[in-house]
Amino acid sequence: MSARPLRLSLVAGVTGLTAAALAITWLTAALALRAYLLERIDDQLAGAAALVRQGAVPLPEPGPRSAPPVTDYLIEFRSADGLTVRLAGGTPLPAEPLLDSADPAVPGPQTVRGAYRVRVVRGVNGTVLIGLPLAPVRDAVTRLAMTAAFTAVTVLTLLTVLARWLVIRRLRPLEEIAATAGAIADGDLDRRVGAPEPGSPEARTEVGRLSVAVDGMLTRIQTSMAVMRTFVADASHELRTPLTSISGYLQLIRGGAVDLAARPDVLHRLEEASGRMGVLVDGLLYLARLESEPPARREPVDLAVLVHDAVTHARAVEPDRPLTVLITAPVTVVGDEGTLRRVLANLLGNVRAHTPPGTPAQITVCANGDRVRVTVADQGPGMTAEAAERAFERFWRADAARTYAGGFGLGLAIVAEVVRLHGGVTGIDTGDGVAVWFELPL
Repeated sequence: MSARPLRLSLVAGVTGLTAAALAITWLTAALALRAYLLERIDDQLAGAAALVRQGAVPLPEPGPRSAPPVTDYLIEFRSADGLTVRLAGGTPLPAEPLLDSADPAVPGPQTVRGAYRVRVVRGVNGTVLIGLPLAPVRDAVTRLAMTAAFTAVTVLTLLTVLARWLVIRRLRPLEEIAATAGAIADGDLDRRVGAPEPGSPEARTEVGRLSVAVDGMLTRIQTSMAVMRTFVADASHELRTPLTSISGYLQLIRGGAVDLAARPDVLHRLEEASGRMGVLVDGLLYLARLESEPPARREPVDLAVLVHDAVTHARAVEPDRPLTVLITAPVTVVGDEGTLRRVLANLLGNVRAHTPPGTPAQITVCANGDRVRVTVADQGPGMTAEAAERAFERFWRADAARTYAGGFGLGLAIVAEVVRLHGGVTGIDTGDGVAVWFELPL
């Protein structure tokens, strides 16, 4: 990649292309003018040769010269015995006869010695050469070339100045974008390019679209970093409790403060703390894997089968909880079966975790236009509308009214991420109990 600045490259490119275009135009014009003038000379020679053949022009006789004609023609006559008579008009005669250099066998016009355009006519009495000088042609082409060269230099100079001014003016927003990017790299995350208003003429230009895209990207990056800080803080807070418990119990055991009779209880608490930490780490790793490597498998999945399997597992874990299933029509989606099973397991796990034992719940599967909706509703304590808006955030927990078992607030976050990767949406309906639902394209 060239290290030349964009400004210099654009100006050099415009100037170079213009110079090439002017050179081609100059060469084409010069060749066309020369061809046109030669064609006129050839036409004049053809007319004069026709007159000579018809005898309309008396041939000069050997002997004393008469007065030269007022014309640019050069005429040479060579009789059968080799005597040559030469006549010239406005141009001086060449030192040697042109008949010595011309080819009598050529029927049309020919260039002799690079300075004359001639035509040779053979007659009964001898050979006649009619010629015109090429000096006027060279003078005209030279004058055109000099004029074109002067014009090209003037045009290139003005164009270079104008192109440099336009490039500097048009690239100024890019320089501002580069300065903004440098400031952001130095830590000023609140810096913005200053994108034009949407729908304005400036916003439809290339630089305008780039400014809008850069500002949008910077806003998303800043938001993502804020979310990441919150995520790291929440994860650290959640990990601190089990780690503190494990560390404290280990110190008690190492210091001998725990007698042999209490050790089984202490070890059980250590297992609970490590298991709790393992659940958290497993949820975090699952979310990270979903974001970095979305499920690649895309195959037809019968949601009815997945719902029945999830309910069967839930009944095995908690046999006393009434669970009902309502499937109004066969529904098949295209997706990853394993992650969709995780979604249903998390939703039923939330029912167990956030409602009292024995609280009824219902799973409904129905078609909704070109989508399928799966709803998991319970008759528990309910949830406020404000809590429902934040329920899919990571590490967020519902209020105490729905807290009946420990959790980390990752279950619904995983549900939302899996459904999003499948092109669906999630939501929560509040009222008498809670109904968590998601929709997927059929």
